[in-house]
Amino acid sequence: MPSIEETGAPTFTFPGADTTSSSGSGASSSSSSYSGAWGSSDAMSKLLSQSYGADAVAAAKAAGINPDTLAAFGQIESHFQNTGNSSSSAQGVWQITNGTWNEYASKLGLSSADRNDPAAQAKVASAIISSYASSVSKSTGTPATSAQVYAAYMFGTSAGSKIATATTSTPLSSLVPSSSLAANNMSGWTVGQYLSTVSTRMGNGASETVTG
Repeated sequence: MPSIEETGAPTFTFPGADTTSSSGSGASSSSSSYSGAWGSSDAMSKLLSQSYGADAVAAAKAAGINPDTLAAFGQIESHFQNTGNSSSSAQGVWQITNGTWNEYASKLGLSSADRNDPAAQAKVASAIISSYASSVSKSTGTPATSAQVYAAYMFGTSAGSKIATATTSTPLSSLVPSSSLAANNMSGWTVGQYLSTVSTRMGNGASETVTG
């Protein structure tokens, strides 16, 4: 597994792909409900076809994030499968490790008893995404996109914010530990290659802003 500088990080997998990844932890979710446009992403139709889909949308809106973003993250993390990870404690649709689950669940009134519930997982994932979106947006000076925030979700907010503000030709190795890139088969990649690959896997929701 990749070695990430920030601790308490969720670890994520890409079922059907050949990569795994980790990210750092963040703060609590937004207190204002999301009221922007959503529902046009290809990942959203897949999310809504799940038994927990409507609850996930409600969780995203309550956390102040774009439901399309939560759907895109669920698509790239697990293809909406409530599954575990054989090489880490990462678990669920949004592949969150035990440490990060405990950190956020306690703030949201959830416990380990809710760990296998995708609707509860959506609340925790939405809180993480909200926190990371705030960090990345502060760095860029503009509302962060789903793809930009996913870099923070994958590598931690420090590296994610640097990726969001870097040029596409910037070597990813100048922003992310080489061990993490090697573990994710991303050695030699540029920021542009990374964002392009992630955006393809996330679907058209990758270009949407996380807050609005």
